[in-house]
Parts: sequence; C-alpha cells; structure tokens
Amino acid sequence: MSLIKIHLDNKSPKGKPQKKAYKEGLRYYSETEAKMFRSTWERELAELLTSLGITYEFEPIRYFYKAHKDSYLPDFYLPEYNTYIEVKGYYDKRSQKRCNLFRQYQGSQYGFFLYMKEERDIVLGNPEMIYTYLGIAQEELQRRKNND
Repeated sequence: MSLIKIHLDNKSPKGKPQKKAYKEGLRYYSETEAKMFRSTWERELAELLTSLGITYEFEPIRYFYKAHKDSYLPDFYLPEYNTYIEVKGYYDKRSQKRCNLFRQYQGSQYGFFLYMKEERDIVLGNPEMIYTYLGIAQEELQRRKNND
C-alpha cells in the first residue's frame, strides 16, 4: 500500500477517494462540512462558522497581481459581512507579501483579517469573539473607503 493511499485513507471520508483534492493541497476532511480543507485550522474555523450560522465560501476566487508576478487565494469569504478571513498558522514573507497585495488592491472593497494563533486561541475560548474580529474588519473597511 502506498504512503499516499494511507494518508488519503486517514484524511478523507471512507469510500470517497480525494486524489484530485489531495493534489491541490486539500488534505483535511470535515464530516460536518462534507468538504476538504488545506489545514486543520481551516477545517476548525469552517465548522465554527457553520455552528454560529455564518455563511462562508471557501477559497472562492484567486486574485492575480501580474505586475508583482504573484497571486493570492484567500481562505474564506463571508458574503454577509463582505469580509475575507485568511487562516495562517505560519506567516512567512511570501504570505505577508500576498496579504499586503490583497490589502493594497482590494482593501477598499472587502473587510479582511488574519486568523493566526492569538485569534484562534481567543476564538476557541469564546467562539462569539469571531463577531468582534468581523466588526474590526468592517471598521477598517469603512476607514479605507473614507480615505479613497
């Protein structure tokens, strides 16, 4: 038995091969959401949003920045809040560049916040805190709109 098969069996729903999803980096299956995610934190946040009745779209659109020879695929879009959430367990220079490009070019169109270790710890302790982060993202969006 190949290692990829063992990994897929451990990460995917039984009887539903997810080879295409695996190749695209989607490795963690959520029974609640009936879909695959790239990380356990993304899976956890999706389940939390659903439990709070917050509708989301997972990786809905990739933004291309040709002048910078880069692109960015935000993790979650919350249509009700017009806000993107980026889940980051590891925030390296490449991630920082992509988030900055998104803020620069889409920052006055959408709310945005990073969901990192500190935010995760707070939200896991009190799930309702996600609304506080969404409120902050909305305030930042309004400030950016007013400055344009």
